[in-house]
Amino acid sequence: MNWLGMLYHGWKEHEHAVEWFTKGAEAGLPTAMFNAGTSLDEGRGVAAPDYPAALDWYRRAASDGNGEAAVNLCWPRWGLADNACHGIPPHFRPLFLELNSIT
Repeated sequence: MNWLGMLYHGWKEHEHAVEWFTKGAEAGLPTAMFNAGTSLDEGRGVAAPDYPAALDWYRRAASDGNGEAAVNLCWPRWGLADNACHGIPPHFRPLFLELNSIT
């Protein structure tokens, strides 16, 4: 399911892409959860960004071992700060906080 979403994403058919990412996410695929979250976060394939839903998919994906989702949860814009960085090794957390202060 996720691979169909990636095909549609590559073809710039974001509405279909987010549909397949969501189907894969609901089936329990961590990469699809991350991609669904990213689509909702960036407002691709949906009427407007849906940050609460994106955050939910990022959390689920990170809990299921998706590293990209774990990294996204570390960004301060979510208001979660260091507590959300559960997927990032503790010795890397200061680096993320430093990078966040620069960007």
